[in-house]
Amino acid sequence: MLANETAGLEEVASGLGKPPAWRKRNWLKFHLTSGFPRKIPAGDVWPRRAVEAWLRSAGQLSALPLPANENTAGVDMVSAAAAALRERYGATQ
Repeated sequence: MLANETAGLEEVASGLGKPPAWRKRNWLKFHLTSGFPRKIPAGDVWPRRAVEAWLRSAGQLSALPLPANENTAGVDMVSAAAAALRERYGATQ
């Protein structure tokens, strides 16, 4: 079951279109600059669902999710992902 919950270095690097060696060297810098999820401290593995969500949002997800009780005007993740796709593919409404 845990294998389904984590994504290894090879899989994450492939999803990002980068070589595993690059991903291994630059994981922290990439996390800090892009909001990509942090790896799990046990090794070169990442939480699969967090990586999938980040990839689906075209990198628009923040590194830390908003607290569940956040009632102020925060980031609307669905709108951010939609805007990123419109920008990437040049679609208009």
